[in-house]
This record gives sequence, structure tokens and C-alpha cells, in this order.
Amino acid sequence: MGELIHNSQVINELNELGIKTVDELPENSAPNSAICVIRSHGAGYDVFEDIKNKGYELVDLTCPDVKKVQDRAVQLAKEDYFVIILGKEEHPEVAAIMADAQKFARNKERVYVAKNLDALKGIEATIKKERKIGIVIQTTQRIEYLKEVLDYLAPISKELRVINTICASTSLRQNEAKDLAKESDLMIVVGSKKSANTTHLAEILTPICDTIHIERDIELDKYKELIQNAQNIGVTAGASTPDYIINKVLEKLKNI
Repeated sequence: MGELIHNSQVINELNELGIKTVDELPENSAPNSAICVIRSHGAGYDVFEDIKNKGYELVDLTCPDVKKVQDRAVQLAKEDYFVIILGKEEHPEVAAIMADAQKFARNKERVYVAKNLDALKGIEATIKKERKIGIVIQTTQRIEYLKEVLDYLAPISKELRVINTICASTSLRQNEAKDLAKESDLMIVVGSKKSANTTHLAEILTPICDTIHIERDIELDKYKELIQNAQNIGVTAGASTPDYIINKVLEKLKNI
């Protein structure tokens, strides 16, 4: 159900192995032999029920960190908090968190997704009226965004419960990449443009030094002059970028 991870090369390889990506679950034409995989970004309760009802064998590959966010959002909704999810509504992880929280909220309007601080400011009147505000955050978001939200919400909230659900490995990768960027005059971020954690890496590094975000080694040809003029080049990658793609980038850099 949906791309297993946000990396087109990996998705193409899986397709060649007979593992198909679908956005809607077809009727099961081969009961007892067809398998449906829940991807790392997770899915809502209704999707799980649909898979079972159509007779598929269910394989749940939801990331444990994503499961935690879903569980925490549901807990807040059950306790009648106005639930705010910090993240991008169109991202599959956030869509699943939102679906589960809405299922247990008093009404769907009590679950809100904020992609940035301006989105929160747009519902300031609602926030001030609410007795209890609960916060969870998409696992691949920046810690800086969470800090901005806390600074804004603390003075206008009656009760504020914040659950930091940023993935530990995401935070570690971001911090290590920032340290590397401080010692470099060019950073290369390798990974899908659809990957949230990869695009956030590029966003974080851009203010520190020149930063290039590429998906494949062949894209380096567009930046030959920039690469040749750099004295220290740092390379980092998103969580969904396979080692062999990173190694191809490193080899290409050596040749340039």
C-alpha cells in the first residue's frame, strides 16, 4: 500500500521482483496467496480492516517510531485534547496519524495538521478557546520547528501537552550532518526529493554552506564546476537511500 520507502530506485527494483505498489487495494483475486504490505509510513485502522476484509495476508512493516506517534495521537484524542500534528498533511505518515486520531476524537475538527508556524497562527482563536492542547510531531521533522511551536503556544495555551516523537536516528543524522557542514564548503545530500527526512537535511545544511540535493550520481554532472572548486566536500544521505547509491555518488565525486 503506497511506496514502501521514498526512493524510486528501490521501488523499481521491488517492482521487478514482483512487489507491486498500489494506492488503492484491489479486490483479492487470489485468496490465501495474496500478500498486502503496510509500508514504513504506516496506515490508519480503516486500511488494516480493508486488507483483512478482502482476504489478504497482512504484513505490517510500519516503522516502530511511526507506530509510537500513532499511539500517542490516539491517546491524546481519547483524553479529549485538541490534537495538533506537526508535519505535512499530504505525507503518508501524517495522513495515517491523522486518520487514527480522528477516529477517536470527539469530532474530526479536533485534529489539526500544521505544516508550519503560520498554519498554527491561522487557528490562534481556536487554540485560545481550547482547554487542553496536545502536540505530536512527524518523525522526520526538524527539532527547530518543534521549538518554534512551543515558544508560540506556551503563552496562549491553558494546558499544553507535548510529546516529542521525532525519530532519534533522524535527529542524530541531522546533528552529524550539521557538524560535517561546518567543516565543508560543499555538502551533497543524496536521496529522494519525495523523502521528508532527506529534504529536511538539505534545508538544514543550506544556511551553513553550499548544498546540493541529488537523487542519483549522474546529477553531479550539472555541478562539476562547483565540485571542482570545493576544497572540502561532505556527503550525507536520507534514511531511505541505499548504500549502493551513496557509493556510486562517492565514486563519481572521485572521478570529477
